[in-house]
Amino acid sequence: MTFISIAEQVQQLLNAETAVVAIAEHAGQMIVYSAAVGKHASFIQGKRSPTHHSCLCFTVLESVEAALVCHPQTDVRIRQDLAEQLGIATALAVPVTHNDLLVGALMALNRLDGQLFTPVEVQALTGYAETVAEKFPT
Repeated sequence: MTFISIAEQVQQLLNAETAVVAIAEHAGQMIVYSAAVGKHASFIQGKRSPTHHSCLCFTVLESVEAALVCHPQTDVRIRQDLAEQLGIATALAVPVTHNDLLVGALMALNRLDGQLFTPVEVQALTGYAETVAEKFPT
């Protein structure tokens, strides 16, 4: 299974506009957006940055907990410039751990039906992350 196929499955599972697979590198200090599908894939895929510059992934990697964003305009866990530029109305990210190591995150931006992500999607994505964790580099 490739990271692109994981992103495609995330997109389908959540009815997401954009889905992203992020890999944590250098003990979680760097984040690499290894795969992305959907509306903003070409903007996101392949980017690499210090984790603290990636607010939503940083939040997830630091807390090792899911982050559900329903009001990006006022939520400090998401970069306001990117939320505005990409038209993000809702976002969801969950950590991916393998053998007790934090290896990355799965992220979804906007639902295709215009609804907000909910705790139901958090649970679904968290469960999916557990099933694909072994595919991530450690």
